Amino acid sequence: MKKTLKLISILLVLAIALCACGKKEEVFSYSSIYDDNGFFKNIKISDYVTIPELSELEVKRSDIELRKESFLNQYPDTKKVTDRAVNDSDSVNIDYVGKIDGVAFDGGSTNGQGTTVTIGVTNYIDGFLPQLVGHFPGETFDINVTFPDPYTNNPDLAGKPAVFTITINYIAEDILPVWNDDFVSAHLTSVYGWTTAAEAEAEIAASLAEEAILAKSTFAKDVPEEIVKYLTDTRLESYKNYAKAYNMVFDSFLQYYTGYENEAAFREGYKATATSDAKYSMIYQALAEKNGTTISEDDIKAYFKELNDSEDWSEYKDFFGVPYIKASIMYESMSKLIADSVTIK
Repeated sequence: MKKTLKLISILLVLAIALCACGKKEEVFSYSSIYDDNGFFKNIKISDYVTIPELSELEVKRSDIELRKESFLNQYPDTKKVTDRAVNDSDSVNIDYVGKIDGVAFDGGSTNGQGTTVTIGVTNYIDGFLPQLVGHFPGETFDINVTFPDPYTNNPDLAGKPAVFTITINYIAEDILPVWNDDFVSAHLTSVYGWTTAAEAEAEIAASLAEEAILAKSTFAKDVPEEIVKYLTDTRLESYKNYAKAYNMVFDSFLQYYTGYENEAAFREGYKATATSDAKYSMIYQALAEKNGTTISEDDIKAYFKELNDSEDWSEYKDFFGVPYIKASIMYESMSKLIADSVTIK
């Protein structure tokens, strides 16, 4: 796969950027958990996980379409409807001027800028939005409401009756965009690296295939704690490098970027993700062992030739160590094998 979006693959692609931060003050060993072949040290994978035959993997076409639709739903196009009445639950773009005793009050007007509200969803004064129902775009009309008491937004208005003169500009209907190269380029390339609709669909299918092998794999024991800790440490190390690059205090960066106030909180909150990633890593290793896959120096050179158009991987070697790089390439190779083996029905 071009991008697995797994932790190790992401870090590998980011290596040059991280190296640019300079030498680390405290040495973190990315290769510490791996042996010379890029497999987990002192962990017999067959004691933990049993993987299915790749011929058993199936991905439903309908699931691919649902995943595509979930992307489309994140970036809807808006159609401005002006030829029907407002219905309950509609999103409506309106302008309004509010008055108390015939006098406009501060904060009670859109100033002609328009605002979009959704009936039954947007938090407005009780009774305000339901009075839009039945009116047409282009209409101007008055509605009567009473401010709640207490009213923390403006205590001076608490309990007072008000008249709002409403103009309905249009009804905003979301319509799904078309799944094509333009959509992928505009919305998915920067995040996922996909450049065409066909590539994006193939990557979605590959992701579903990986989910399928995880679902069909059985774990006889909990994943080793050292793998979970290592993956968490690795994620934190990447954040520490970014914090240095942006000249930020680590806890401040962590809270801004992840929402966790400190490292201890992050470790606890990240445990489920690290455990899931550990399962994938163990499945990849089990598959590599089953297929007799090992990564040679020629494989490493070929990988970096494709990645950077250069076989020089010395900077990566110094930063990550050979075992980590072998593990990373092995994971991507197994991910591609899974994607290529799955049956789409």
